[in-house]
Amino acid sequence: MSKLLNNKAWKEICWQGVDERIYRIQSRIYKARKSGNIQKTHWLQNKLIHSADAKLSAVRLVTTLNRGKNTAGIDGARKLNDKEKMILARNLSLNGKAQPIRRVWIPKPGKTEKRPLGIPTVQDRAKQALAKLALEPEWEAIFEPNSYGFRPGRSTHDAIEAIFSCLHHGRPKLIYDADIRKCFDRINHDALINKLKTFPLMKNQIQAWLKAGVMESFAKRNKEQTTPTEMGTPQGGVISPLLANIAMHGLEEHLKDFVSNLKINPRPNAFGKEKKRQALGVIRYADDFVIIHENKEIMPLCIAEAKNWLIKMGLEISEEKSSIRDSRQGIKFLGFKITLVRKAKRYKVKIVPSKDNTKRFLEKIKNVIQKSKSCSAYQLIERLRPITLGWANYFRYCECGEVFNKLNDKIFRKLRAWVFRRDTRNGRRFVKEKYFPSNKTYTYDGRKHQNNWILNGKQKDKGGQIKENILPSISWVKSCKHVKILGSRSPFDGDNVYWAIRNLKYSNLPVRVKRLLKSQKGKCTICKKKFTVLDKMEVDHITPTFKGGKDRYDNLQLLHVQCHVNKTAADLKT
Repeated sequence: MSKLLNNKAWKEICWQGVDERIYRIQSRIYKARKSGNIQKTHWLQNKLIHSADAKLSAVRLVTTLNRGKNTAGIDGARKLNDKEKMILARNLSLNGKAQPIRRVWIPKPGKTEKRPLGIPTVQDRAKQALAKLALEPEWEAIFEPNSYGFRPGRSTHDAIEAIFSCLHHGRPKLIYDADIRKCFDRINHDALINKLKTFPLMKNQIQAWLKAGVMESFAKRNKEQTTPTEMGTPQGGVISPLLANIAMHGLEEHLKDFVSNLKINPRPNAFGKEKKRQALGVIRYADDFVIIHENKEIMPLCIAEAKNWLIKMGLEISEEKSSIRDSRQGIKFLGFKITLVRKAKRYKVKIVPSKDNTKRFLEKIKNVIQKSKSCSAYQLIERLRPITLGWANYFRYCECGEVFNKLNDKIFRKLRAWVFRRDTRNGRRFVKEKYFPSNKTYTYDGRKHQNNWILNGKQKDKGGQIKENILPSISWVKSCKHVKILGSRSPFDGDNVYWAIRNLKYSNLPVRVKRLLKSQKGKCTICKKKFTVLDKMEVDHITPTFKGGKDRYDNLQLLHVQCHVNKTAADLKT
């Protein structure tokens, strides 16, 4: 495999072959750990991190595929050319060394406070990606079924559906909505390393990253500028979310074991350890989790036990952000409001977008419109469309119809005011027909809609041709049921049939990605390889827009990211 590094140029690498060989080893790691064969697991991980395929894939991830590829660490290095990428891949190894991270402060959504973001150097990001390729399949084999954050093949909607499953039995329950105080920043290093139980090479490298230190700006590498890190794993590192999940692993199983040994029954007719375990729900998404139980005596005991368990990892619950509530009062979790409501003499779970989230969404729409006074309607639609459809597609997996209709009316009023301010010389009927043409039929998500108040935009391209676009009503996005991932299933388990069906039917992919995935029968049109849940996909214009290509389905195709990069480079040359 070393010939791959020595003789190949970056653009000549067959990435499909690289990904397939990596996945084969990852699948073997998963199965070995699932069967409890630790020695074989570590042998396969060692083999993977020393392979040319893994080194190339790690470099590609942080220099080509990652959204933060242009963010510099303390050394100021940003973009790498193809030659520099190959040199980095050749020299990449887990050598037990790490450079300090650069800390920047970013605002929290909807809050005045800021959170620290730690940015490693490009070399350390590549090393972290290499380590993650080996560690992730091992831990995916043993992670708890109700852990959903930062895991491949799992999403926020799986977590919401898990809460629904705990509450839909028709009985009021208590819900403890817990928030861990500065989870990433306070993880105990020794406890984390002990929990990893990995081989020495990996252990030394992870210890080096945890103890690397922090610099507040670009550095001259003077020791006085570096602040030592005694605890926590920095947000912004490639491997940090995985390490945080490892730190939190075991909470669900520990609490279930705890309640099963209590002498208190969850309800009068529930006896035995299994019934006691089933009566408790623990659903975690990253550092946020909920505990669900119907017994008022058992719930405080579970909360106290959870706090004791977290202390061992150096963590504590933020009391001001955590609360215990009756399910009939409802809780806010991951942007949704989940409430138990009484209908027809029985209780029913109602899930809707939270008011805080809808308020922030409308505020964002308002700011975009206010900052676009000098833009054309086409440009305004280009700015608003990904915001409105992205928000609506996220919240479509709940009872969203009523909320969407109300929001649609408020957005329309803002757009109408923007339109009529633009043209005060012509009559309102003329202006209305220019921006909101009547008697038009629109097609969205396979459905036809007739609406006289849909914002239309036109613009000439470089070739002089007229391009048109519209701003779809968010009420066109229909509510649908999300199906939760089955138990402890993982993309590394090798069940390609299950994941192909799930990727097509139940994934949270955008509408046109799903449509193209179905029409292409799950295959990339360039490399002819099947898409997997681990693949990054992008929509490509067959005839580029700068050559006059239209933004229509007959001119769109779904490609692997690397296939898209190669095609775009070829298009720019011709």
